[in-house]
Amino acid sequence: MEVFKMAPLSGVMALIALTGPTAADTFTLRIGSGHPQGPVTYVNTSHEFLVPEIEKRVAERTEHKVRFIEAYGGSLAKLDETLEAVEKGILDMGHVCFCFEPSKAMAQNLNYFIPFSPPSAVKQLEITRTVYAQNPALADFSAYNQTFMALSGYDNYNVGTKFEWEKFADLSGHKLGGAGPNLVWLEGSGTTVVQTGIPDYYTNIQTGVIEGNMLFPSSYYGLKLYEVAPNYKIIDMGAMMVNGLMINNDTLAKLPPEVVEIIREVATEYEMVTAEALDRDQAAGIEKLKDAGAVITVLSEQERQAWAQRLAGLPATKAKEFTAAGYDGPAIFNSYLQAAKAAGYSFPVDYVIE
Repeated sequence: MEVFKMAPLSGVMALIALTGPTAADTFTLRIGSGHPQGPVTYVNTSHEFLVPEIEKRVAERTEHKVRFIEAYGGSLAKLDETLEAVEKGILDMGHVCFCFEPSKAMAQNLNYFIPFSPPSAVKQLEITRTVYAQNPALADFSAYNQTFMALSGYDNYNVGTKFEWEKFADLSGHKLGGAGPNLVWLEGSGTTVVQTGIPDYYTNIQTGVIEGNMLFPSSYYGLKLYEVAPNYKIIDMGAMMVNGLMINNDTLAKLPPEVVEIIREVATEYEMVTAEALDRDQAAGIEKLKDAGAVITVLSEQERQAWAQRLAGLPATKAKEFTAAGYDGPAIFNSYLQAAKAAGYSFPVDYVIE
């Protein structure tokens, strides 16, 4: 597929107006994310599936055409700017990482607040989609002039470090990086936590800003972090469905209904395409890390259980914060726990939400 070079903003933002009910028009849409293509799975599936499928189906099934300008890796909006870029129309469509929107999208970070959740992205998607269906307020971004179209996220979080460690207590005195919401997993460890993101991980470890991070294997390998932090410990903290594919409401209003229908259709399929790719990339990432010389170890079940026990109160605490932010916190968390149980998943501890 042809990837278009960036055009001047004024020209890119113009959508050709319809000249009649049967007019055939070309709509130019900018889609972007703060994460780069290559080491990040959901961006790869955006480029390889979402964009070409929308373009193809619109051309095949309507009189119109859609062409995308892809702006990944923060070229139009950084990780903590994507929601605002969609709101303002700088991006027509954006992959928003909720982890970098702690106030505007706190509740959508739900997965981060239920530790040791399913390591399979497919199962996590199934559970989280149930929660969204039962709690529609989670998908309401009208206050930010955009419409939620699809979930995506990351494969199973583990811990990569420069140093060797066996017990949770061994992390004390070290500096670890994370995306923000996942830093709560280290509470009580005596670890210095640093909020940072994928674009900066390698340099931050190399220069000593951090000594490791919590990251999924696909990107840990893709970013070559094993070169600077060769110890990768599998803790199975869980896959995370914490990204939203958004579309600007002004853009949405200018598109013909048949084009909108196709965008919604492909976006829905994109969820499972990405989840399945995440599970494949998780397994492949572990094998590639081994082949690259990383030291792969597994946290003992006893230590994992003890770590989970330390975080047993996190969901209940966050449920109260959700309620204070205007959501029904207990309903959201209990929806998740019930959906996980129905999906056959068992947590290492019982999370109680009152």
